[in-house]
Amino acid sequence: MRILWLHIRNSPIRVAVPILIALDLAVLFLRSNFWIGSWPETGAAAQVPAYLVGILGAGAAAWAASATNRHGIDEQISTASVRTHRLEAYRLGSTTIILLTPYLTGQAVAFTITARSFPPGVQVWAGYFLLGVFVTLFATAIGWLIGKLFTPVFAAMTASVGFLFLLALLDRAGGFIVVSGHSNTMIDPLGITFRMLTIAALIVGLAWIPTKPSRTRLPVAAALLTTILMVIGVAVARPLVIDREPIGRNALCTNGTVTICIWPEHKKYLSSITNISARIDQLPAEFERPERIIQFGVERTVRIDDGVIYEIEEASPHFYILEGSPWSYASDIANAIVTATFPGRSGAACIWDSLTSTDQARLSTLNAWLETYLAGNGQPDYQTNAPDHMQEAFAAGRAIANDLRQDQQFDWARREVGEIHERYCDKSS
Repeated sequence: MRILWLHIRNSPIRVAVPILIALDLAVLFLRSNFWIGSWPETGAAAQVPAYLVGILGAGAAAWAASATNRHGIDEQISTASVRTHRLEAYRLGSTTIILLTPYLTGQAVAFTITARSFPPGVQVWAGYFLLGVFVTLFATAIGWLIGKLFTPVFAAMTASVGFLFLLALLDRAGGFIVVSGHSNTMIDPLGITFRMLTIAALIVGLAWIPTKPSRTRLPVAAALLTTILMVIGVAVARPLVIDREPIGRNALCTNGTVTICIWPEHKKYLSSITNISARIDQLPAEFERPERIIQFGVERTVRIDDGVIYEIEEASPHFYILEGSPWSYASDIANAIVTATFPGRSGAACIWDSLTSTDQARLSTLNAWLETYLAGNGQPDYQTNAPDHMQEAFAAGRAIANDLRQDQQFDWARREVGEIHERYCDKSS
């Protein structure tokens, strides 16, 4: 251990650690803060810097690997009484520890912040944590290999650019890069374990690359390149992100006229969801209410068709919580209520195929009003590329929610729902 610490203290890349830590924390906090208080989001947000830091880390690893060549001591190391691979193991081990330090620091900070409330789902965080470790080790391995094969400056540049290219290639091939931690998904335990074992074996093998150039360098490099290809194969062979089992009765639900359920991992949003539930209770009776609205993945129903079993996620109207935005779930819940209201009331046959463009705009206005009302007023935090006439309808609906008193809003909403139903529905049927 003392020898390893000596290598860490004398590593040529140790001075980069504060810079890499600052970069890791900057990516963690400047990107967003919606991850605070949710383990899946915390794990995913804290592993995102591993991709960016890994690009620089690959170059740093290449620089550290080429140190013996840069200082002209390859000959002395190759003739030392201590076995070469043991010396290389110390150098590679110290480099790996140094490059893991920024990532582990960022994860420790993120973990501490969310652990103050300690919501459910810490096991989901662990999967994202290991994914970031894998990415960091992968960057280190790529950089070290290139650093042993090429001259120092060229090796550092090639390693950084090469790792960036590999990230893009792997992500395109199998969704390698994960940027968000949804409650209904998780990192596949078997997949991440397989990846960790493979990258660990690769790093151990890197210590056996000859320090002194020799005729054996080419076959060894070829063998290691084959190993790299194997790692790439492992990375894309099995889906990394998988669906979690439905939470069912363990979901957190409101007790209003509409039951709204969310994943326990999103407990921090329960108060906001409860406020929306209370606003739904106040809606005029003209609005039909679904019995149940759930966060995506909370429940699944099974349908059997010709002996084939199908799992259906959309058993009840569902919503998403996207990056902590209240508008994301207010919009989905508003759509569910409008859909329940306008396909027709009980005992009424409605012909929606004949809906005029003017009345379609009225529905868009009503939908935008309901979304804004449920979100607690204000302007949405997203942008849409809808046509101009729909944008105008949306703006009109939001203006009604923001500018009129609640009783005036409800009077307008009653008239709109009643007039549209009178025009397209036959009450006598």
